[in-house]
Amino acid sequence: MKWTTNELNQVIENLEYIDTIIVPLCPVSFKKEKIDLAEQREDLIILTSEIERTYKGRVVIAPEYTYLPEEINKIERLKTWYNEFKGSGLKHIFYLTCDFEWKQYENEMEESLIWLPTLNINSLDESSQRVIVEKQLSHVNALFSKRWG
Repeated sequence: MKWTTNELNQVIENLEYIDTIIVPLCPVSFKKEKIDLAEQREDLIILTSEIERTYKGRVVIAPEYTYLPEEINKIERLKTWYNEFKGSGLKHIFYLTCDFEWKQYENEMEESLIWLPTLNINSLDESSQRVIVEKQLSHVNALFSKRWG
């Protein structure tokens, strides 16, 4: 389910069936050497849209958690998001990112970090996009299944 007024009303009304939220982690910067951060975001948007379509009714896609790459308190801010979602009754919180820097925080994170390589999907034709997204989705599906038990 998407983070829209209409769908959030449905989520709140059916929270006993919706147990998972996915938080896309997206770094932002206007530095020229960091232009690839936009590619990371584009990849995550495409993938989370497909995840939402696949698991509609069980999964909520949170708004993007944006942060500066050099930000010192990004993990602490993310923990407040975690507390909010857990306090709302969501059982599983997955963090989806193409930013390898998050791997260093993996042990501190309360739930599952899913790191995927940046593939610049947006620059490919639709057929190639579909193949890559399906491969990534199969990887993510396996992680969900393992966590959901």
